[in-house]
Amino acid sequence: MNSYPGDVKDIYHKSASVDFLPEIDTDPLCCCEYFDHTGDRNHILACCCNCVDVDESFDSLISGRTVPVEKQRGMLLTFQDRLRIPWRGGAKQITVDNVLPVVLLVSLQLLAALDFYCCLVVFALIPLLLAYLKRFLGRVLPKTKFFALWMFWSGIYLVALFELAVPLLELLPEENVAFVLLMTLSFFCFYKTNQRAAMNHICQVQYKEDSSSMINGDSQTSILISDREDSDESDGRLACQICRKYVPPRTYHCKVCGTCIIKQDHHSVWLNCCVGRSNHRYFLGGCVFSLLALWLFANLALTSVCHPTPIFTVFGVTVMLPDDCTDIFFQYDIALSFTGAVYALMMSVFILISLLKQSCFISRGCTGIEWQRDEHVNRRNCLVNWKMFCMGQ
Repeated sequence: MNSYPGDVKDIYHKSASVDFLPEIDTDPLCCCEYFDHTGDRNHILACCCNCVDVDESFDSLISGRTVPVEKQRGMLLTFQDRLRIPWRGGAKQITVDNVLPVVLLVSLQLLAALDFYCCLVVFALIPLLLAYLKRFLGRVLPKTKFFALWMFWSGIYLVALFELAVPLLELLPEENVAFVLLMTLSFFCFYKTNQRAAMNHICQVQYKEDSSSMINGDSQTSILISDREDSDESDGRLACQICRKYVPPRTYHCKVCGTCIIKQDHHSVWLNCCVGRSNHRYFLGGCVFSLLALWLFANLALTSVCHPTPIFTVFGVTVMLPDDCTDIFFQYDIALSFTGAVYALMMSVFILISLLKQSCFISRGCTGIEWQRDEHVNRRNCLVNWKMFCMGQ
């Protein structure tokens, strides 16, 4: 593990080629020392001291003034920088985005399984908490991995709960395989959605030193907007005033990603990427598979811990629904299965809403951004729009 920040190491390695070298601290770090985000040497025992942003924010709150966004961002960066554990060669940083989702998720689920009132309070609190964090982090730290890791750990938690707590003797092996397969497919589709997100980006152009031609990292040609008003370089293409370049039609600028996205539908905080032309189909497939997996988990968990009642039979398989769940909180593992099923149903509601919106937009031949901007035009009929979407056009 590196003990010195990148700028210090660059100066140190280039010392042989310069006559004057600034004085730097080359003493090795102990296990509790580290270089913070400003390059200063610090110690984890001083984690509660010397935070100017916290002091000024408290002064603002006491005096009845609003805490500026810059102070909120400074407090968050300072807290994240000081969240470290002792390590050989210097204290190792623990990223808040990586730790907080799993801690909150597991803690709330364990708390909800205590009794009925805790369950009611927790599941009323979770949507409010996520809505507040989305609003707060959207202003302070827009490019955060918190929500993506929350979704990832939610899937891992449900799979672990299904295999360890749900009474598998009440289930068929085929039902277990079906649930694991659906969860695997949903993880794969969401992974491909995140992986292919960069293919939608139109990066800033770079000039070659020996010619006037322009290239970019994604091999997608884009022309910078000329400062002259009489420039006719666009050839009918649209101009992005933020990127200062011409982009293909139906391309929109994402402020979070900091670039233009080809056929952008929306920026997904749950995947920490934009959904556009190259990954829209994977996103839709991930929503479908995750919705089926959540419904299957909720049905199997509830019919295992509650008194089931048969509804109908399909291809020799009897479909059952829970009938009486009054005695689930008398045993903790049974209560965990019940709260996991309720959490799965709550997640499925939001995914179902997203799927309905996506189906509406695709059927009308537009994207979510075009709908928000009131640029939606029913270009073709519904079947042709779905065919073009499946073909990636």
